[in-house]
Amino acid sequence: MNDSPNRKTGQMDDVDVELPLNWRVHRASEEPVKGILAIVIIVIAGVLSAIFMDSLFWGIFAVVVLFFGLLRFFFPIEYVVDSSGIRENFIGIKRMAGWHFFKRAVVVGRDVLLSPYPKPTFMERFRGWQVRTPDEKTADFLKKMVEK
Repeated sequence: MNDSPNRKTGQMDDVDVELPLNWRVHRASEEPVKGILAIVIIVIAGVLSAIFMDSLFWGIFAVVVLFFGLLRFFFPIEYVVDSSGIRENFIGIKRMAGWHFFKRAVVVGRDVLLSPYPKPTFMERFRGWQVRTPDEKTADFLKKMVEK
């Protein structure tokens, strides 16, 4: 059984996907209840910070820090996958990596962790890519591209 992809279409024996793949992920619109809950928590944390620190500055600072920590939840991310690698566009910041950069892929439902390390490490949280795919078929395809 040949497990190598057809370079033009990206077809594999058990995963049939046409390349290039393009999709957009916007977690806040996919999960509006979590979005509203996140906003409520951010506002409450800002108000409590301002009250306990007795300064409006620290309340605003708390809101800004928490909001920036959740940017990937609140703003859409666009992905393009082809035979050479994966590209991501997030609020005008573009990054790309070839398949050779990734040594391991971990699939959990629609989420894929593309890790540059062959074994699990603490650093893969910072150097790896957490990719939300449109479906499990695409997630399995990403894993196969890393494994080949």
